[in-house]
Amino acid sequence: MLRKLTKLVTNNFGLKVLGAVLAVILWMVIVNAEDPDKSVTFTLPVQITNAEYLTEMGKTYEVLEDTDTITFVVSGPRSVVENLSESDFSVIANMENIDATMTMVPVAVTANSYSNQLEITQRTSFVIVNVENLVTESFRVQVETSGDLAENCFVDEVTSSVRNVTVSGPESVMNQIDGAQVTLDVSGAAKDVASLEKIVLVDDSGNEVAQDRLTLDQTETTATARIRMRKNVSLKFDVTGEPAAGYRYSEVSSNVTSVELEGDPEVLSAMEELEITASELDIAGVTSSVTAVIRLEEYLPEGVALADGEPNEITVRITVEEQSIVDVEVPVENITVTNLADGLNLQFNSATVIMHISGYQDELSQINGRDLTGTMDVSGLQTGTFNVEVRLDGDYADASSGSVSVTITDGSQNGGDGTTDANGLEEQ
Repeated sequence: MLRKLTKLVTNNFGLKVLGAVLAVILWMVIVNAEDPDKSVTFTLPVQITNAEYLTEMGKTYEVLEDTDTITFVVSGPRSVVENLSESDFSVIANMENIDATMTMVPVAVTANSYSNQLEITQRTSFVIVNVENLVTESFRVQVETSGDLAENCFVDEVTSSVRNVTVSGPESVMNQIDGAQVTLDVSGAAKDVASLEKIVLVDDSGNEVAQDRLTLDQTETTATARIRMRKNVSLKFDVTGEPAAGYRYSEVSSNVTSVELEGDPEVLSAMEELEITASELDIAGVTSSVTAVIRLEEYLPEGVALADGEPNEITVRITVEEQSIVDVEVPVENITVTNLADGLNLQFNSATVIMHISGYQDELSQINGRDLTGTMDVSGLQTGTFNVEVRLDGDYADASSGSVSVTITDGSQNGGDGTTDANGLEEQ
């Protein structure tokens, strides 16, 4: 049996081997004809790993020439290649593999599936980098304002909720930074303004420094502007009390009549004057003018202060005027005689009567004796020469005193009765 089997195998052996080879070739031709090879090009970003390798050395990097995106060709059976997508590949540059010159990092492209059926050809194989020292520095956050405030208002103080910002980045970029700032818009503001604003890094010319390669521990801050108003207000002095009898309050004056104030706009906008009600302005019972030194800050409302350069102490003078007496000559023809008994004549022994009028200077200076009138009561008087009291009419009735010499005679001796002037002429 074995001999028959051996003979069956060895008979025409060469033809049988040739047939097997042809069968294999035919199978491969059939397979390739149904599923031929195909190539596809992919362009993908490079994933850079282990960047901390440089950070731990106090270094940082920048990718140059857009080499963090590479193009590669994938070849393989059409049935496989046509179903491939970007997610089927890993494109990685491991920073630990950077070359000795610190300028190139090799890129490895691997297939996540079908790796044994695919061939990958890379057109680029390195990420080109610029490696620099990593610098960290802290900057004070400055608040700048923009826009015009409401009338008479000004920015008194600006603050930031973040006082300092810590920035890390390449030495070449960090050397450009002069400071950190935020800009707060206060247009039309008449009260405090607060807003969340972005922190901006600027160079020594005030131009913004790009932050794409920088790391900030704070990127925003609440900026606040304290708004105050400046306004000029007049001073009002409240004089109280009444001076002693025979005296009067005339006027109040000061070496300062108005002051510049600063403070809360809501308070100041409603103020037109600063009222001074000091105890030093009480003139009850005084007999002379009063001078007082007033501290203005004691009368300022809460939230308001004197502007820089304005005096705190001012001198106030209250003028108290004493009554005086003037002698005014009133023509006797202006004096009306009353209650002269029938049958008697009265003659004035002078052309005028001297009236003593008490009052204040501004009033007394306006008096003209020719314009004054008065009365004289001679009831009960008979013949003879008398000094008779005269009282003025009107405003001066109670503020005047005076008398005039008259002679009363029997009217039957000169054939009549009545009053005559100093020249003996009878008044009708």
